[in-house]
Amino acid sequence: MKISSKLVVGALGALGAGVAAAAAGATAYALSSPTEPANAKLIEDYDGPSEDGTVVSGDGTRLHTRTWGPVDGPLAVLVHGWTCNVTNFPRQVEHLVARGYRVIGYDQRGHGASEAGAFAFSTGVLADDLHAVLDAHVPDGRQALLVGHSMGAITIMAWAGKYTDEVAAKAHHVALISTYARDAVPGFVGATPLAALSRIAPRFTEKVGDAVLGASVKFRRNRLHTAAIRYTALCGYASYGAVTYTEDMVATCPPDVRGEWGHVLAGLDVTDGLRKLNVPTSVVVGQYDHLTPPSDADVIAGELRVSGHLDRFAVIRDSGHMLPLEQPDKLNALLDSILDGRPVTSGAP
Repeated sequence: MKISSKLVVGALGALGAGVAAAAAGATAYALSSPTEPANAKLIEDYDGPSEDGTVVSGDGTRLHTRTWGPVDGPLAVLVHGWTCNVTNFPRQVEHLVARGYRVIGYDQRGHGASEAGAFAFSTGVLADDLHAVLDAHVPDGRQALLVGHSMGAITIMAWAGKYTDEVAAKAHHVALISTYARDAVPGFVGATPLAALSRIAPRFTEKVGDAVLGASVKFRRNRLHTAAIRYTALCGYASYGAVTYTEDMVATCPPDVRGEWGHVLAGLDVTDGLRKLNVPTSVVVGQYDHLTPPSDADVIAGELRVSGHLDRFAVIRDSGHMLPLEQPDKLNALLDSILDGRPVTSGAP
């Protein structure tokens, strides 16, 4: 079967939830992967009672929020990743609400129902947006569990760097899931077939990585795109439901938003904010994360060890980048251990 170069480029440009992969690897995976059965179990968004609202960020941008659970319950704030939206955590929302939590989520700037705003995207506006959400939903004198996935975790680190005095006041624990603090391109390139090339021509592969991250090609659903999504954003153990749920989120993200945020992600450095996370912080990553591999998580954990704020570092077996969807039960168990104050167990869950 011959795959056109236009289709390969389109597949790369369409990939959200992190970064696009090497075309050769994605294409080979597409051609070798079996088709999932038509009756495969799908994942659905949590359908419990919820309230939609709006928070206005510092520059006037209107952000869509969604809350679940009892108003007087303990608080948890969930921050989604690149090209995703407030529906990124269906099983975590369900689980936390069952524990009696008031769960707060929002669409990141330009994603879902949130406005893109009039100013250039940056980690600074990510910080401002989270600040606005916390100011509106975490009253003075109360603290929340802050959970960030991918760009959501970057948002938390950026917020800690810009609003350091708020960290201990607004959060009792932070969970950084499937993320990195700087140099996105080397991390994902090292986990793809471009790894060998990166050792020979690092400048070239960095430019390729930046171009792929910033691509704004329209998302088109076909077998190659589906396989490329699984190959890059998930892993071979991912269920058909997790793959299609991810596709559905990525498809709703406007191509220009995906591309503009991609350029930001390629060159960011939120290490300063990471070092200013002065509350217990857990680092979680999937064993087969091709976008923000365990080596990136290890760097983050190392910084937190130095500062004395690393609570636990977990590598979740049989998961790629979309950990909340691929291994929801394992992630929920980890969140339970955090909330219940149970000691860290050795080994990967």
